[in-house]
Amino acid sequence: MTLSDLASIGSLVSGVAVLMSLVYLGIQTRQNARHSQALIQQGRAARIADTSLRLAELRADEGLNKCFEGLPDVSQKDVARFLFVCRSIFVSAEDSYFQHQQGLLDDLAFASFENSVKSGMGARGLAAAWIMTANMYEPQFRAYMDGINGDMHNPDSVPARSLATWKSTIAALGGETG
Repeated sequence: MTLSDLASIGSLVSGVAVLMSLVYLGIQTRQNARHSQALIQQGRAARIADTSLRLAELRADEGLNKCFEGLPDVSQKDVARFLFVCRSIFVSAEDSYFQHQQGLLDDLAFASFENSVKSGMGARGLAAAWIMTANMYEPQFRAYMDGINGDMHNPDSVPARSLATWKSTIAALGGETG
């Protein structure tokens, strides 16, 4: 075997090693992307769960509850507190929206987010808070939310979660209403 043959074998081995390294790098990159998406989703789920629990606690306050319902007989202090609560909700929504725009939140998770937003914006108080604070958000997100808000307040929109909806759902399941 000549020196030229050894050089050729060395080049072949080197080429195979480079190819294997590229395949390994591709696998690692894909796993890293999936891991990052899982962390984003986990953080999003924790944020939503925490917000939901806090909202449940805040609904015990009569003034804030009236704000959520969109009732006019509330104090300035209640409205101010309510707008801060809504700010946290809208910032979270904006984050999910931009994560999806940047490809970090998949379509399935975004559809879930979108359903939640539509459900929430069906409540008059949240819709009013959006109208009052929309100028605080990025224009692209603002246009998206304005579209959802407009869709939710047309005559064909789905009714918001309410006591009446609760009672009719329980009745449909064979429970008593009262």
